[in-house]
Parts: sequence; structure tokens; C-alpha cells
Amino acid sequence: MSHTALTSGALARICRGEDVHEPVLQVLGQKAITGGGQERFRLLLNDGEYSNSFAMLATQLNHLVHDEALPQYTVIKVKKLVCNQMANQGKRVVIVLDLEVLQKGELVAKKIGNPVTIGSDGRVPPPTANQNANPNAGAANAPKRPNENSMGGGPPNKAPTPSASVPAVRTSVMQPRPATGGSGPVVTPIASITPYQNKWTIKARVTSKGDVRTWNKSTGSGKLFSMDLMDESGAIRVTAFNAEVDRFYDYAQAGKVYYIANCSVKAANKQYSRIDNEYEMTFKDNGSMELVEEDTSDVPVQTYNFHRIADLDQLANDPNNAVQPDVMGICKSFGEAQDIVSKAGKELTKREIVLVDQSAAEVSLTLWGETAKRFDGSNQPVIAVKATRVSTFSGCTLSGGDMMIDPDIEACHELRGWWQAEGNRTNLKTLSVQGQRGGDGGKERIIAEVKQEQLGMGSEKGEYYSTTATVSFFQKDKALYKACGRETDGRQCNKKVTECGGDIYRCEKCSDEKPGFAWRLMLQMNVADCTDNTWASCFQETAEKILDIKADELGRLQQEAEEDYNQVFAKACFKTYGFRMRVKADTYNDETRLKHSVVDASDLEYASYCKRLIQEIENAGFSDLSVPDQIDRNIYV
Repeated sequence: MSHTALTSGALARICRGEDVHEPVLQVLGQKAITGGGQERFRLLLNDGEYSNSFAMLATQLNHLVHDEALPQYTVIKVKKLVCNQMANQGKRVVIVLDLEVLQKGELVAKKIGNPVTIGSDGRVPPPTANQNANPNAGAANAPKRPNENSMGGGPPNKAPTPSASVPAVRTSVMQPRPATGGSGPVVTPIASITPYQNKWTIKARVTSKGDVRTWNKSTGSGKLFSMDLMDESGAIRVTAFNAEVDRFYDYAQAGKVYYIANCSVKAANKQYSRIDNEYEMTFKDNGSMELVEEDTSDVPVQTYNFHRIADLDQLANDPNNAVQPDVMGICKSFGEAQDIVSKAGKELTKREIVLVDQSAAEVSLTLWGETAKRFDGSNQPVIAVKATRVSTFSGCTLSGGDMMIDPDIEACHELRGWWQAEGNRTNLKTLSVQGQRGGDGGKERIIAEVKQEQLGMGSEKGEYYSTTATVSFFQKDKALYKACGRETDGRQCNKKVTECGGDIYRCEKCSDEKPGFAWRLMLQMNVADCTDNTWASCFQETAEKILDIKADELGRLQQEAEEDYNQVFAKACFKTYGFRMRVKADTYNDETRLKHSVVDASDLEYASYCKRLIQEIENAGFSDLSVPDQIDRNIYV
């Protein structure tokens, strides 16, 4: 039987940093890597000319090993990979991120070619004189590598250790490289950082730095802040906790370049980061951050795709509200920092500034937290904002985003020249209307407003808000659990019970075993309005109201009538309620999330709801609703 041709020499080229498009390789063996807490597999790969045992399978592909899809001699097409260098160990590791099986091992049934083993440093030994005369000479006497034998593949041939090795050539931004000018550590590109590496140093520019956030709960308290980093290969977010906040917060400055090392790497939480990277970092106890003193021209500055201010009202009226534009403008004016208090007692600081650009339009931008406190617009600086949020809170307004003052880019200098030459005398179109929402938490909030103000962050007991929203989706698979029904002082235990067999269930809280249980609802649902959506938890009585069914009956349907069970959730979707919500910061494994819970849900009275909306519009200065004379205005209220 003919076999699929391998991409000869691919492994050596990959280790030199070359971009080899979808190489075809053979799996000669596999081995589970012990330690580290996470299941990982090492591979022995063959390209027909060379073999490399310093290869790993990305954890998202572990199922291929479990499903026995990669037996010995299997031929694969590697569709995505990275080659990383362990800086302090000199090792180069090929990590397979995506692959396609071309031929199963039982069909190939042998090793293809007579591959020479690549060293742990990724370098290829030159052929000996005997090998030049006969490539197969001495193959049977090649020394064996115990690690490779234990992975299930035949021992690949290994040439004698050379006196001189072919030097590695850097041909890609993905390759580790010496620092500019030959000083400083060997730096690893951000795009090649993965959880599978232990030792590396990156050289990156801080493109944004967030405020310090705190949390307090029964299990303890703490603080954190995050920074976004960028080099020529990509971007990544790094977060510091507690002692590392004290070490790095004042030291780190947006726009400057640093050597950063000793961070743990994990999968990124996309809910809290806009960075296009599947990983994010956390400073370890021995984490380091050192300002780069030499030339930093090899590290790019923040890139922007600016929108004209005059066009922002089109984004504000977009029903999908998906675009978070980059905006740059002269700070025409700025207000005082205001300390406001939400309804739940959370103290917030905000400041309004007005930006102007060459489109002869101006818009209000709201700054929050430490950024608002520190801002000084007395010299009318140029403000560049990355990924700001556009809303219709006050006509058209902006809020938040990563801000830089007077960035050293050509567009900034052009805007400054226009302002000095003619802009300061130009009649401007005003997009923002002051006074629509006070921001003090006294009014019902829309979901986007709740997220912008970061309600609940740093609050031990959580904060409350009201909103009008529509249920868009349920997670129905885990909506119920079996609970202890014991009552003590008029209160039911509700602790989850474990089955002991024979209709006997044990409650650890009550330290008791008894027959039977009570069904409890713990509903996870997504609620949305015209501005945004959020996930929220909903419990027993309120969940029964929304689903229009008792928990015991729903439990029976779950066990006896799956179709009827699914229909309960289908009928409850796309109904609108007036929600009373609680939002609270929760930290688990050094990661902070805001969790929303439904306190109550009431049926919407559309007459009073519309009347309240009209009142808010009139309070904002739009008294003429342009209702035709022949239409009775009362039908709107």
C-alpha cells in the first residue's frame, strides 16, 4: 500500500523558525507527561528525514489520544503549531495546536524513512562521512533514547554528536531573539507564549493600565489591577494581585516598554478582556517587571482605527451596538471630578470631557475612577481612546476605553495643527445632550449602564438595581437539583443531597439520611435589553414564576417527559419583566467576576412603563414628541 508523502525536513525548518505550511508528519509514539496538574501528552514526530521527541499535543486535542485516533505510525497534517524556546533550558518545543489525521497507523504499519533525531535545542547534527556515503549506514547501531522507546515508537536513528552545530536562524517574529543592541535577556514573542512553557521573558509595551480594584468577602479580601501588553507579534493581558499590586502599579506606565517574566499563563476570560489572545497572564510571587532603557523602536506603539466624531451618532443608533470605536479629539473642555453614590451605596468618581476633531463635531466622553481623578485638560491635550463605548444616554456619548494623552503619532500632530489653525474658531455640531441621566443610581438602569458603572465591584454584600429586560435564553440542563427538605425554625435546609441507594438521601449539612428529597430550582438565564445582555441566577419562587411551573412538577417532567420539560423553557423565552437585581463581585482562583442574581421579577405594565419613558425624554429636554394632532397622546401613556 502506498503511503502519504511526508514533508521532508519540515521539523528542522520549524525549529529554525521557518513558517512551514501544514506539514505532513508521522506520529511514532506518544507519552503522558506526569506532574503539572494538567493532563498533557508528548509526541515523537517524524518527517521522513528528521524525528523530534520534543513535541507536545495541545490540551484541547487530548481527546484524540483518548479516542485512540493517534496510534503509532499514524500520518497527520499539522494545520496549526507553534515552536517555543525554553530560554533557561535551551530546549525548543513544538506544540501541535490543530491537526488532521490522513492515514491511521494500522494502515501504514511502519516507520517512514530513516529519520535522524533532532537535538533538544532544535539543531540538526551534520551528516558524518559514512552517512554521506550511505544514508542508512550505521542505522542499526544508532544509540537509543529511553524516552522515545517508552513512548511506543521505534527508536529513531541518531547521528554521532557533532563538534559544531548549525546555528539557528531567526526568520519570524515568533522566534525568541536577543534584545536590541545585544544587551538584556533573550526575549520570547507574546504570540508564542502558552501554558506549556515555564521560563521566558517578554519585551512589551504597556498599552493600557486599569485601576486597582478591591474585593471583600467572608473568605478574605484582596486587590488587583490589569495591564494590556503588546509587541510586534501580538498582545496579551497581565494581572497583578495583592502584594504584586503594591510592587507594580505605580511603576508601570502606559506607553513605556518593560521586560516582564515569571508569570503564570492560563486561558483568557473573554468577558473581561478585548485582547485577541487565547491566553492571559498573572504575576507570580517572584514576578518581575523591568523598564527597558535601551532602544525600544522594535516594539510597536498602540495602533488605532479612528472614527470621525461626526459619524459616531450612526454607531449609537446601531441596534446591534457591536462596534467599540477608536476616537481621537482635542480636549476642548473638561468638568470637575464628581464623587457620586449609587443607590446601593457604592462610591464612584466620574469626569466629563468634550472632544473635538476635524469633522467639526464634538462629543462628551466620561472618564471613571483613577483616570477621572488624575486627568488634567488645562492645556487642551489630544486624547486618543481605544475601544470606547458609544451610547445614547445623552444624545450620543462615549464612556471608558483605553486612553492615551498626546500620543506620538502622525494623526495626533495633524489634529493639533488643525485646531491651532482653524478648529478653535469653527462652528461645531454637538452630539451630546447634557442631563438625560444623572448617574447617581436613583433611576432604573439599562444593562449597558450597569456594566459601565461596574456595579458590585468591590462590594462584599453586593449592589441592587432595577432593569426592564427580556429573557432570551435558559441553561435548562442544570436547572434543578435534589435538595434536603428538612425544616428548622420554619426554614427549609435546601442543601444538595447525595444518593445512598434505595431512595435514601444524605444531607451533609444536617448529618442525616432519610428517604426522599425536594426539587429546587437554580436557574441560569440570559436577560437582554436594547443595549446589552447579562447572565443571571434565579432561584426557587421567582424561577417558578418565570417558568410558570412548580419545581416538583418540573422535576417530574425532567425524569419522565423530556419533550414536555423542554417546552416549559421554550414557552418562557422572550417574555419581558421588570427585574430587581443584585450584582456582586466573586473571586475564585484569583479571577474576579461580577455575578448577577434575580431578586424579584414582576410582569411589565406597559402603560406605566411607556409613561415613564416619555417622562425621561421630556426631562432630557425633548419636550416635542412630534405626535400627530389627530392621534390622541393618551394612547402612548
